Amino acid sequence: MRDFKCPHCGQLSAFELSKCNGCMQPLIFDPENMAMIGAESALECVNRNIIGCNWCAVSTTSYCMSCSLTHVIPATQNPRNVALWKRVEEAKRRLIYDLRRLRVPIAFAGGFRLAFEILSDEHGPVLTGHESGLITLNLAEADDVQREIRRVSFREPYRTLLGHFRHEIGHFYWNALIHEAGFRAPFRLVFGDETENYQAALAYYYARQDWSCDPASHISMYATSHPWEDWAETFAHFLHIVSTLDSLAGLPLSLDARGTHTLNDPYLESDFGALLELWTPLALTINRLNRSLGLADAYPFDISPAVEGKLHLVHMAITAFRNRQGNAHTTPMMC
Repeated sequence: MRDFKCPHCGQLSAFELSKCNGCMQPLIFDPENMAMIGAESALECVNRNIIGCNWCAVSTTSYCMSCSLTHVIPATQNPRNVALWKRVEEAKRRLIYDLRRLRVPIAFAGGFRLAFEILSDEHGPVLTGHESGLITLNLAEADDVQREIRRVSFREPYRTLLGHFRHEIGHFYWNALIHEAGFRAPFRLVFGDETENYQAALAYYYARQDWSCDPASHISMYATSHPWEDWAETFAHFLHIVSTLDSLAGLPLSLDARGTHTLNDPYLESDFGALLELWTPLALTINRLNRSLGLADAYPFDISPAVEGKLHLVHMAITAFRNRQGNAHTTPMMC
């Protein structure tokens, strides 16, 4: 993500800030115009004082565009819950930013609409997942220690809050981008037959003794469990790529004309090959930078030809959907 400018002094301001580090003036992010604005220019989200939300409230409610999608929150009497909920909403705002930049809707005809439940497992187990537009997230995923324990337990090279959101949103968009868009034949050719019993496939995945994964065919081990999970994992990685390239766009780089064009807006780049051509050396570079600091690789994955084909299908499906909506007389509700 690119930095934004303070409307008062012009200093660069990070996406999460609610106060300029230069002139110290309060800031609000306006997702409609994708810009930081002065606090005097818009109403604050009601969650600003509770969890530090720095987005402006929408005209029809006291909540911002992102917070209004959260239908259930953890018990706020527990200070730990509030601290973790703050982290969850920070990650979710980045997700909503992704969706705005991709120009994809959060609601469709027939009432299929995106919503979130942020639940604590203090009163029972909570499974992170998606069902009919409702994304449930276990609050414990915002606890760095608990999340790392889960990451090691499931032998995952990468596990983040933002990664969870980007994965689950892939499930949300499968119906519109694949099922209803005439992409089921190419989907099955690339990802496999999604009519395979989903619950049985997951049960087999968690019960199996062999936890090896062939990186030549899947982006992650979890992607091997079922074609739907393969799609969601791949969708998440597509968002990782375009978002990170968008951050690269703000750096003083020497690029050829094609690279400059791609970085003008990676989210809307029509040439998938151009995206991957920039991503490959960038992923290698950020991994080397992390190693120089004694950290684990930021992107511990290899994009094989098979995985590249899956990412390409995600890109094609998003682009085709956006083009159809642009040519239609009526469009689904946008974020």
